[in-house]
Amino acid sequence: MKLSFRGRTALILGGGSEIGLALAALLREEGLQTVPTHVSDAGLAAIAARFPGTHSPRLDLGERDLGTLGPVLDAGVDYLVDLAQADLEALLPSAGEAAEAYLEAHISGRLRLLKAVTRSMLPRRFGRLVFVSSTAAALPAPGQGLYGAAKRAAEGLYQGLGIELGARGMTTVSLRLGLVDAGRGRRFLDGAGRRDSLGETAVTVEQAAATLLFLLSDQALAMTCTTITMDAGLTARKYA
Repeated sequence: MKLSFRGRTALILGGGSEIGLALAALLREEGLQTVPTHVSDAGLAAIAARFPGTHSPRLDLGERDLGTLGPVLDAGVDYLVDLAQADLEALLPSAGEAAEAYLEAHISGRLRLLKAVTRSMLPRRFGRLVFVSSTAAALPAPGQGLYGAAKRAAEGLYQGLGIELGARGMTTVSLRLGLVDAGRGRRFLDGAGRRDSLGETAVTVEQAAATLLFLLSDQALAMTCTTITMDAGLTARKYA
């Protein structure tokens, strides 16, 4: 099946991540322009190494000023892929000020960003917004309460936008990923022999990127105001 894309420009939050880089490569193969954001020097370096000369605005959801994205939004954005998420593992009863800042950034800060992005989409009456969530939104482990809560809240924001802006050509979907063989997921799998027991239920970077590509396509636009789980069956059964 050949995919088609009504829009031309994709803004990828967290574009320096392994999934972000892989998705950007697939989108470029389809002829789309990609704008990957970064929050750290390491993310910027990863983008520069993979796509030399690519403009990458810095974006920190914890900062109120989104000015670095101004020129990008003024030029027009058709697609948003939201991979922006910091890691914070803490038991809720002992969570301190860092927890409050984390929730402020990933809920209120994300809302500020989404308002700016959707305003950019409104004049063309088209926009596709995809949030990359986690199975921790439904089944958090101890210490993942803040992470899971932030993911659930973000899913709610995206669903609400799809409901409220659907008549103006905007659609939204959230993709809950399970164990991904990258970053924290890879470190988890490589520890204590977990890869032997859980390796078959790991999602590869290539699988995640290809699924996101499909969700952005015209063929997937009917998938809106909903959440899809992609975890290789991980949450369908108990595991140690």
